[in-house]
Amino acid sequence: MSVDVPEVDTKFKFDLFINLAAVLKTGPDNIAVNESATARIAANVSNFILAADIPRAIVISTVAASVAENGLPNARRYGLEKLEADRIFLEKLRDRELAILRPPAVYGPGMQSSLSALASLIRKRMPIPLGRATAPRHYISLVNLCSLIKRIACVPSEQWPKAGPVWEVSDGQPISTSDLVEMLGQVMGRPALLVPLPLALLRLAGRLSGQSELVSSAIDELAISEQSALTNAFGWEPIERMPDSLCFLREGDGHHEGRRTG
Repeated sequence: MSVDVPEVDTKFKFDLFINLAAVLKTGPDNIAVNESATARIAANVSNFILAADIPRAIVISTVAASVAENGLPNARRYGLEKLEADRIFLEKLRDRELAILRPPAVYGPGMQSSLSALASLIRKRMPIPLGRATAPRHYISLVNLCSLIKRIACVPSEQWPKAGPVWEVSDGQPISTSDLVEMLGQVMGRPALLVPLPLALLRLAGRLSGQSELVSSAIDELAISEQSALTNAFGWEPIERMPDSLCFLREGDGHHEGRRTG
């Protein structure tokens, strides 16, 4: 895949660069993370920002980078690559106004994620073996993420926070997967068929099928830093929360699964 960015056109002046670039397929384990396509994208984007003399950059990373940074046992190759990319941005753009956002799974109209996969099972009235998945996890709606990006983009330079520049972001509302499934069923008007399968059995099934990461993303805790620091820095708070933020899944609204998020 190409990881190039356009050459700088000196006819234009930019005030802000928002990096949404992501690699959907990680590199093989025998490739060092600092040589991955994700790292090369970060280096090329940083060089473009410097060459174009852009004063502010917002980078959309992932909470998986925090999991890797903290050395947690459920760290993934994806998180390791994104962590290295974050380090590249931090090093190269240390003299810029930089905000690196690390969201969990993003959900919303036209987006495909673990949440929309659960919604699809509920819509098909399939049994879901997550009745004992009670560990709290975090999510963020596309509306909330966009409102945060807009807020950061509009902060005057003289008010740019000294804290950061890495921020974990979410709806600010932890919810277990079992509770989420029930909430989805209520919003969709189709009661969910939750089965209380033992978690050890789910983990075994994940290992045997090569889907351990998928199982972990449903049953393991996913913690997010307190949002108060983010509120103090940028004056931002989530503008919607579950279940209201799930209204796009109601039957007949015309918004169901679409493209996959990173």
